[in-house]
Amino acid sequence: MSKRVLIISQNYYPEIGSAANRIKNIYLELTERGHKVTVLTTEPSYPNKNLYKDAKFWQDGELERDVIRIRTRTRRYSNNIFKRLQLYMEMTYKFVRTIHRLKDDYDYIIATTPAIFVGLAGLLAKRRLSCPLVLDVRDLWPDSLLGVGVFTFKPVIAMARALENKLYAESEHIIINSEGFRPHIKQRGIPESRISFMPNSLTESELFGTVKVASSEEAVTIIYTGNIGLAQDLDQLIEIAQRLKDRKDIKFKIIGYGYRSKELRSRIEMLGLTNVELLKAENRSDATRAVREADIAFVSLVRQPVFDTVLPGKIIDYMSMGKPIVGSVSGYAAEVLEQSEAGFAARDRSTDDLQCYITQLASDVTLRRTMGSNGYQYACRHYRWKDNIMVLADVLEKEYGKENRHVRLEPLYK
Repeated sequence: MSKRVLIISQNYYPEIGSAANRIKNIYLELTERGHKVTVLTTEPSYPNKNLYKDAKFWQDGELERDVIRIRTRTRRYSNNIFKRLQLYMEMTYKFVRTIHRLKDDYDYIIATTPAIFVGLAGLLAKRRLSCPLVLDVRDLWPDSLLGVGVFTFKPVIAMARALENKLYAESEHIIINSEGFRPHIKQRGIPESRISFMPNSLTESELFGTVKVASSEEAVTIIYTGNIGLAQDLDQLIEIAQRLKDRKDIKFKIIGYGYRSKELRSRIEMLGLTNVELLKAENRSDATRAVREADIAFVSLVRQPVFDTVLPGKIIDYMSMGKPIVGSVSGYAAEVLEQSEAGFAARDRSTDDLQCYITQLASDVTLRRTMGSNGYQYACRHYRWKDNIMVLADVLEKEYGKENRHVRLEPLYK
């Protein structure tokens, strides 16, 4: 039966990054299945608003059809605790104000975190609109902020922790995008039956696009795409590039954005590394094309326990493009790399090991092809939106002890 669904998310099309891409595809897949979906979100501004003045980011007008956007005055991304808190409170206030003005009936609310304040807006929407709340957990908040040292102010952490527990307790169902989150949520007293795993996934066009066959005739390109922030350690990649600066057969390409991008550019220039190309953020199709043309993909997360629960979306993207992966990761991300045999994981984050993996792959075209193929086949089996959206679709079929509004009204029409 068709349902009316309100999705509340800080990030959405045309923003770059896995958060916006996840919500975009949830919207598309649910809509294709006949559900009436509305997205309540902010104006695009990640990593900065000026990026979206470029028309290349606005490639699909259909994705704006069912969108309600709010505008925040507070600067979007700051490392200052109080400015970030100010942003989240303003965003939550405007989300709630908009929700109170909604005239449509909804059957379900889907609120996606982080930030956890979006979940608060979802909880208030649940009460205002009298319908179940499905919480989409993409990160463990506030643990992830503690992991990168953004929020260390104890009163704020205590408030966020209490809100986290409240959201888990009052959500009718919780969707996680990493199996690593399950133990943490269960420790908060949530039964297994209320938790479902729906990973970031790939569209059919992404999964069945052209995969470049590894070649031994050209210089090998190691690529990194995505956020250059506090959770990623690209200093290691720069150090490896410096060690290999005299090798003409290996080059590095970074396509990224984020808090540390300027710092990274300054370091590359200071070291005079001509074997490293640092490019500004691209839209998803252009970034995808760049990865397809590369030979080896790199991923990293800083050494913090909370990031052992995470599976970066770029690992899934790299797999879909048939690229062998070198990861400075541990925990769940390392398990996926090792289980899929799609690449190497330096669990202890040794720069020497990472360099060894990169040079080994660079000199062995057969190994690159084998690992790239392994990752691609693993993605085909596990990371297809057409299959994985059924996890959420099944959740939306549950009534949670309460009749669907349209069902309740049906006798009146008869």
